[in-house]
This record gives sequence, structure tokens and C-alpha cells, in this order.
Amino acid sequence: MIAILVLVTPLLLAIPLSIGWRWWSGVEPEHEHYREKVRRVLDAGLPLSRFRQELDKEARLVNIDPERQSRIESDLLFPLRIKHFLLMPALIVWPFLGLFAAIIAIPLMPVIWFFEWLLIEKQILIRIAIIVQGITRWEIIGIPRVEDGMKNPDPILSSINRMPITAFLGLFAFLIVSYLPFDSRSILALSSGVYMILVAFISVLRAATQSTMVFADTANRRLLPMGTFVEDMLGPWVGVGLLFLLSRQLFYGTELRSGEMFGDPVIFSLTVLLVLYTATIIGVAVEISFFRSRAEPVRIKFQEQVIGRFDPTLYLFTRHLGLLRISPLMKLSDWVEKGENMDFSDLDKLRTR
Repeated sequence: MIAILVLVTPLLLAIPLSIGWRWWSGVEPEHEHYREKVRRVLDAGLPLSRFRQELDKEARLVNIDPERQSRIESDLLFPLRIKHFLLMPALIVWPFLGLFAAIIAIPLMPVIWFFEWLLIEKQILIRIAIIVQGITRWEIIGIPRVEDGMKNPDPILSSINRMPITAFLGLFAFLIVSYLPFDSRSILALSSGVYMILVAFISVLRAATQSTMVFADTANRRLLPMGTFVEDMLGPWVGVGLLFLLSRQLFYGTELRSGEMFGDPVIFSLTVLLVLYTATIIGVAVEISFFRSRAEPVRIKFQEQVIGRFDPTLYLFTRHLGLLRISPLMKLSDWVEKGENMDFSDLDKLRTR
């Protein structure tokens, strides 16, 4: 029971933090009014840039400053859930765990660069996309991202939104390796190596797929953005795997294995939290060193490879007065040549026609 309480404590802290975030982003009637206006634009499937002037005017009418606008739009585009606030205690313990995190984070950077070279420069990722497309028979198309035109984009919030998978992967790697017949030091060393490989591969994969490219599953009437497809593939496996591995070790204890980290369930729970928060600090380092500097070049390079192989078409997927429309606009290559900017006068003509 004490071990379970130790594991549940971050959840008890995350609930008030999530409530505080909701209050900080805006809960007043005028904030909810503006939130509904932004939600209508997003529900219509149009980029925020299409209604940027109208939204700014609406914000001035209800006396919302640009900073509050940015918070509200970020909360809709990059929502923070309980899983994000579970990682917040890492901000408190980082002075104690920073050294351990640095031991892994420093050699992790060359591993990420290697996977970037392997997946992007050597075009392994586009070959994987070709295999997926051949097996599933999905069409690859482009759809403009709705966050284009966001008011004062906050890179910190988008980084926090990406953090949970990076952090939980560290715990996942530790729990998987813990079942091998090694001592505690060997398990920590081996799980660190497995974690570096997983994070490097997935970080490059996530950076490359955060674009306008979408899988069109016409047989099942679905549109799957590549970035969302990757997140949906990773999230359930990591989440269910963590619950299974944690509960199995807690309930069966020394029947599975013994040792200083595993024989006592309370020490095991404390070790789990330390591993999780160390992985969170490493995730912060990955965000600063990779996603801030290399994510955009990786995205552009992979997008060029997809264009060269599939020559996809850019569509606009919108909803208006209960009607859903998917309208072809131009070749994705033409869209890229224009700087990925939409001429909304042409869009209005297209809608009228």
C-alpha cells in the first residue's frame, strides 16, 4: 500500500496543477467567449491565419491582451493533460538528478545525429513510408496545419506537449530491461542504452512527420496526419506497457526477481519515480538541443523526399454549415515553393465555385 501511495503521489499533485493551468490560461466569461471563437475556426478546418485579423479584433472587443490570446490558442492546439503535469515534480528534483541526466543526455546527442543521418540523409524513413503505403494502400496527401497563424507561438508549450512520450519511454526501457538476469548496475546501464536508441529514433521520426502530410484511408473514410499516426502508434503501447509492468512487479514482487531495487516494493516505487524524472530532464535536453535547432530542417527534408516520390496534392478539408468538403488546391510541391502560405482570395473563389 505504501508503494502504491508513492506512485500515486505525483497524480495527486498533478490534479491541482492542471486546475491551476486552466485558470492561468483563462476561465473568465470573456476568455471562454474568445476560446469558442477560436474553436469554431479550428472546427471549420481552416488555419488560424485565415481569420487572424478577425480574431485579433474579437480579442480587443473583450479586452483580451495578446499574451492571453496566445495562452488560449495554445491550450486548444497543444492541450496539457494530467500526463503532462505528472512530470512537473522534475522541476523540483532536477538539482539532484541533473548529473545523472547529463551522463545520458550528453552521449544521446550523437546518437540522435546518427539516426537523423540514417533515417533522413540515407532515406531510410521514406523507404519505410513506401512500405507502409504499399501495405495499407493509403494515399499520401497534404492538408494545411490549423496552427499556422497562431498568435505568438510559444515553443515552450509545444515542447511540453511532446514531453510525455519522451519521458515515459525512459521508464518503459527500464522496466523492460529489469526482467533480464543482470544486477542493478547492469540494468541501469543497459536500460540507458536502450533508452537512448528509442528516444533518438522516435525524436527524428516525430520531427519528420510534424508536417502537412496526411495518410488518406479511403476504404475506412479516415484522414490520418502523419504526426498523429505516429503518436497514436506510440502512446497506447507505452501507456499499457507501463501499467502492466508496474502492476506486475508490485503485486508479484520478489517472485519475479529480487535485489536492492526490486525486493522492496517501496524502494522499487521510489526508483520508478527517480527514473521517470531523470528521463524528464533528459527530455528537456532533447527539446533544447534537437527540436529547437534540427526539427524544422528534418521536417523540410523528409517532406521534399515524400514530394519527390509520391507527388501528393494539397487539399483543404473544411466544415461549413454541417457540410464537409475536401477540396483540391494545388500540388504540394507548388505549396512548398510558395513558402507554405495560402492565398485566401483564391480559397474564397474556390469555395464559391
